[in-house]
Amino acid sequence: MKAKRILALALAGAMVFSLAACGSSSSSSDTTEDTEESAAAETTEEADDTEEAEATSSDFVWNEQYEVWCILPTTGVPGLLIHADSLGYVMEQYGFNYVVKDASTSSELQLIEDAIAAGNVGALMIASQDTVAIEDACADAEAAGIAVAMLGAEPDYTIAGYIATAYSITGMAAVQAAEDWVTNRIAEGGDIPTLDDGTYAIALDTYYGIKDGVYRSNAMYGTAEESEMFTVVSSTQSYGDAAQTDAYNNASSVLGANPDCRVFIAYEPDEAMGIAQYIETYAADNGLDLADFCVIPCYSVDDTFLALYDDALADASSTVIKGYATYGAEPDADLAAEFEAAGYTNTGMTFSETGNRLASILLGVTGCTDDYTWTYGDAFYDDISATNIYDYSYSWVQGDDNPCTEYETESAMYE
Repeated sequence: MKAKRILALALAGAMVFSLAACGSSSSSSDTTEDTEESAAAETTEEADDTEEAEATSSDFVWNEQYEVWCILPTTGVPGLLIHADSLGYVMEQYGFNYVVKDASTSSELQLIEDAIAAGNVGALMIASQDTVAIEDACADAEAAGIAVAMLGAEPDYTIAGYIATAYSITGMAAVQAAEDWVTNRIAEGGDIPTLDDGTYAIALDTYYGIKDGVYRSNAMYGTAEESEMFTVVSSTQSYGDAAQTDAYNNASSVLGANPDCRVFIAYEPDEAMGIAQYIETYAADNGLDLADFCVIPCYSVDDTFLALYDDALADASSTVIKGYATYGAEPDADLAAEFEAAGYTNTGMTFSETGNRLASILLGVTGCTDDYTWTYGDAFYDDISATNIYDYSYSWVQGDDNPCTEYETESAMYE
């Protein structure tokens, strides 16, 4: 990295601190006194909060160990692994040894404890499934001089930094892109059967195994339920190493029970491609045009998937992939070219700017190079977009209102 790259990222929004007001007394003099005491207490509390925040940001001392571990819920999802590989590539340019760890064969907590015990780990990136369960371990790691960043999670405690995604919005946007596809396909004479009430059948392939999955799946289901166009006829789940196979089987079951279903929303690209594989067989067996089917996932970072989408743009009858929602920014062209030339990743995917941003957090906080800076505790929210083959366009950026807060609950709303 010869060029100096200083990444200045804005916080998701202003932090608002609310202080509880004191209760009133029966005496006006007591009320005045209480008010003065309350104001003084509030001033003291604000000062304490400021001192605590300053201490948190200034007390971290890096242990100067040049190994970074990326702890993932599974290494079987290319769209997740590419972020870690991209981080690893960037950090290796500054002397770090990159190691990826699979929490599905251990646990996040155990792997953090292992990193502390190893003594040679100086940074952790965690795609956490349960930030509460690892709070103490993260504090222990930072006390040991290990910088901690998170991907796709918003901890209720301070770490070096994190990149989060409003997953609920991706679920909403995918369904809305499907609505637009139906409208346009019907307008050009497509053959999409309706149900008895005049609505169109829609099937959802969800995932409730992590908090962000709950948010996204709730929004997928809720947006489809509230739509005047759709009736949800099925909600299945698939994720991880067997995602394509499970989604293929789910699609078989859906069409076996609902032969008029033409619209499918998938959790991620692997699931979308599994659904697509079955529908291609189903359509061929029943003399149906793939142009009349629509599969849209809530994420797009997979080169094979994107190639299918390009095929759909050229010929809608070539594939059922008709659009996507996704998140993240375009990568730096020079970094992407270097990454590809190095043949760095086994996923076969292009460089991830999200991985670069994660690296910027860890490199900036450790202070091991002047090429990156980062304010301890800051957050960044990914851009979100959606499109389909009819040029549908949706975008959301950090600072915009979140239209899906109602779906961000602790448990599944529709499962």
